[in-house]
Amino acid sequence: MLKRSLPLWAALVLTPALADSFTSSVASSASKSVGSLSDSIGKSSESSSGETQVQAGPYQVLALTPVPERPGRVRLSLQGQAPLDAQQTLWLELPATLVAAEQLQAGAQLRLSPRSYGLAVAREGVAEPFFLALRDPRDLATHKL
Repeated sequence: MLKRSLPLWAALVLTPALADSFTSSVASSASKSVGSLSDSIGKSSESSSGETQVQAGPYQVLALTPVPERPGRVRLSLQGQAPLDAQQTLWLELPATLVAAEQLQAGAQLRLSPRSYGLAVAREGVAEPFFLALRDPRDLATHKL
């Protein structure tokens, strides 16, 4: 009986450690800030049909606007750059302190990279993301990691 229950016991003991390992690896890949995907990204003409789908690639910051209903936040208007569709614009909402620390301004080039856990945002040509927008934990259960 003990031999049969050992794998179950090991799984129960190791599951929290694996979850902590996943969480720390995700957090360590974002050098500056982490936020919620649902609060951080949207399409300019977004319908109410759920999560915004973002294409991986380069984006240019068109404008930065304070978000009056969310003090301490700045909304960046982004436009896809070749080879992406330049007609489609997105907004990305970031903490004002992060915008200042990264010295983001109109004309800045960013790279958006969808991930299984959400979205990584980095400056174009820089591998390390400065912001991660994470999916709601309830949504992670339905996505392969």
